[in-house]
Amino acid sequence: MPYSGGLCQYQVSFILLLLLPVSSVALSTQELTTRLLNIIMSDLYEKMIRRFLQPLSVLPIGVGDAYYFLRKDDAFVFTEGYIHPPGGLMGKVMLSPNPDGDTNIFGRKYMSSYKRVVDGKLILIPHPEQMIQQFELTPGLDPNAPRPVYEEYHVEFPLSDFKGVFEHHHSLLTAMEIYPAIRKSIEDLSRSFEVPLSRLGCTGSTCYGKFKEPDDDVDLVWYGSIAENKKVLERIKELTRNPRNRVFEFGRWWPIRFYWKEMMICSFFNYRLEEEIPLRDCRMEVLEENVKGVGMVDDDTHTIYMPSIVRLTHLLLNGKRSGDLELIIYDGSLRGEFFAGDYLEFLARRVRVQTADREFEALLVNLGENIKKED
Repeated sequence: MPYSGGLCQYQVSFILLLLLPVSSVALSTQELTTRLLNIIMSDLYEKMIRRFLQPLSVLPIGVGDAYYFLRKDDAFVFTEGYIHPPGGLMGKVMLSPNPDGDTNIFGRKYMSSYKRVVDGKLILIPHPEQMIQQFELTPGLDPNAPRPVYEEYHVEFPLSDFKGVFEHHHSLLTAMEIYPAIRKSIEDLSRSFEVPLSRLGCTGSTCYGKFKEPDDDVDLVWYGSIAENKKVLERIKELTRNPRNRVFEFGRWWPIRFYWKEMMICSFFNYRLEEEIPLRDCRMEVLEENVKGVGMVDDDTHTIYMPSIVRLTHLLLNGKRSGDLELIIYDGSLRGEFFAGDYLEFLARRVRVQTADREFEALLVNLGENIKKED
């Protein structure tokens, strides 16, 4: 059978006889071929990771939202939101090296902690189950260690654990150099949306170089002021009025995902201006647990970010009328999900929030299943 690189198995075996120690010549042709492929793929992994990985010092305002970091044990850790401890980050191990894993990253096997295939269908693993895995994947993490209430489904890692970060903008430019389909699509999108490449980046598997044409999507990071990102959002809404441009995954429609010239674009909006980040540094105190509520979204300025924040009016809490309150949604799967005019039903915590410039009461939901849009 021909070898995919253009060499037959006997030629591969002969090359290995030259490269491998004398003690290896007794191996079968299949074993020799496997060893060569492992060498080639190991080199590919190192080469690709080196092209995409950046030192931690490149982050413009420190640890932010939707970054992949590479740990020293080669696990991939993902961040959500902008609230991170000094010298550390809050996130989750998303992919960990595992010889039995079903995710292949340049020849190395990884196990996903956030999705799996069940009965032939790809499903998302619930956050509580993901959290159990976090403590198994990182020996020494204490499940009983106190965490901020909004970080119920994230854990803390010291920055010293990491080799580097897959910085959004560098990763997108590098992916465009390697993959013609990404370059063509993103350059066209940039022109049409009138968003310069300097304000675009990528996360997801593309940020570390994994992309399979034509099947994969691009997790595109939009950097802008609130006003700039609002213009992008309006363009996405205009596009998705056509059902053919809408993305349906995991059993639902994703409002800020769309198809652009047959490529799926999954949007991640990031603040370009630090002063516009509403919860950059904050503390939260729980005032009341298990608050059942219903209300109408009145202000959706920050709904496309993580955390999503909407102001609710016409509000009922535990059956009693309430004044307007902000609802903080600390679940990245719901970014860009709720908009002005939507009526939401939820189970929340009532919290007191303190930031550098204000103190206020709000509602907090950490789990997507605890909030839904009323029909």
